[in-house]
Amino acid sequence: MAKNIGTLTEIGNDLCKSLGFKPTSNSTKPLYVANSLFRACTGKECKIDDIHDWILSERSSKALSSSDLLEKYKEIVYLSGDDVVNDIKEIRFYLERLFNPDSTVWPSKQSSVLNISSRWMVREYTKAEAGIGAFLYSILNTPIDGEKSRAIRVIQDALADDDDDLSRTVKPIIVREPEADRIRNHGLAESEITLNSTSLIIRQGFDCLADNCEAYNFKNGKNSLLTLRRMVNYAVFATFFYLEDINRTSYNGKKIPLLLDAGSGMGAIESASEACFVACKKAVEDYTISFVEQWLIAANLISDVNSEVSCKKYISDGFAIDATLDDKEHIRETMLQHISGNCQAGDTPLLAVAKAIQFAIYTYVYPDTTPSDFCNVLGSKSGFVGPYSSKYKRLLINRFLLETIVLSIVSTEQLKSGIDLRELGMLLRDNYNIIIGTDTDIDYSMLEEYGIARATPEDLRGELPDNAKEIANMLISMGLAKRYADGVTLIGWEV
Repeated sequence: MAKNIGTLTEIGNDLCKSLGFKPTSNSTKPLYVANSLFRACTGKECKIDDIHDWILSERSSKALSSSDLLEKYKEIVYLSGDDVVNDIKEIRFYLERLFNPDSTVWPSKQSSVLNISSRWMVREYTKAEAGIGAFLYSILNTPIDGEKSRAIRVIQDALADDDDDLSRTVKPIIVREPEADRIRNHGLAESEITLNSTSLIIRQGFDCLADNCEAYNFKNGKNSLLTLRRMVNYAVFATFFYLEDINRTSYNGKKIPLLLDAGSGMGAIESASEACFVACKKAVEDYTISFVEQWLIAANLISDVNSEVSCKKYISDGFAIDATLDDKEHIRETMLQHISGNCQAGDTPLLAVAKAIQFAIYTYVYPDTTPSDFCNVLGSKSGFVGPYSSKYKRLLINRFLLETIVLSIVSTEQLKSGIDLRELGMLLRDNYNIIIGTDTDIDYSMLEEYGIARATPEDLRGELPDNAKEIANMLISMGLAKRYADGVTLIGWEV
């Protein structure tokens, strides 16, 4: 154990290392994931200080005043009109709307991430990235049949295009310094991992999405902004999917059916979809507890893991509390109380102490979130979970993510020729265990096997086909599907 690092931090660090990223804060947003992923895929980062000055409007008390901004950047300002300072204020207002859509630009430049439209906005590491981009890059960088993911090249090409509408608005700021002074090239990392079943699906999803982005750009003209948005949207969803499934891949947990709610107000669908999301959050909690159990067994620090007395003695005498934490004896006493309560509830002593340690880690070491809260953040930010402001969330997918997921599993050839709705349902089940209701018996049996169907009031079986029809309507509204007179719905670009 490293000097002055207590057992709570040691286990927490090992947990994050096992996951591949750090689910320790609720401040993670898609733009932080984008910055991390794009930096990893390009091997470059840029100075954004001057762009930050212009984007942070005067509504922030710590922002430069527009008159000071004019003085600092007078070489790039074309002086015209009667009130240049007021014009600059107005420009800054619009720049903030464009480059700070998700409130990720702060007075502190060290914590700020811009809306990334090209390579010039990719900055150095920020804590809120949680290591997600680097984790996803390791999946993309791992060769399959000798080839790295095509998504890396697609992302690189999209970022290299700085002639898009957003990048052009700040081009005068960008070109005021030589490229060599603005860009730091640290090279592509050679990180690779052993792909499990979930990370393999994510990798295949990125590859399929990359192919479809290229085909779309070839057919409709290059749209680098849409390509980047799709890649980020899928990245956040993929991290949610990895997190909710990791207990299955690591500790033989049950595979969770993910019932998508089309948002048409069907009571049974809403109830079952909510239960699916609760199961996702519980699976993440179960994973962290199972990890702590295995850590304790491997560390061999408890004389008898089947003895409540031995487990309590380890917490009392052998468990190091982090030097940075206050009131260490209160923390220790709280953990002992949790062990007693868990044992009384029927847990084995080892499970009881694992639960107590997990509670302490996310109360004292990582107090800003819990594993289930982080799962909620990823689901909500990707557009997979909603309603956003509701306490009772379900898998209420938005249209953009639905389209992105479809593009991650339906090949370019299939999009050109078209596939029927039932085939789409099969692809969703086979890849992500997502249920939309296309095969009533199969979908219902999956929910029944997990215990969700029995606990759902109203007619869940009867509502599943209607939910599938509403999902199809969402795809039709986006131009990704067409329903013919005989009732058949085909998904594709040219149907």
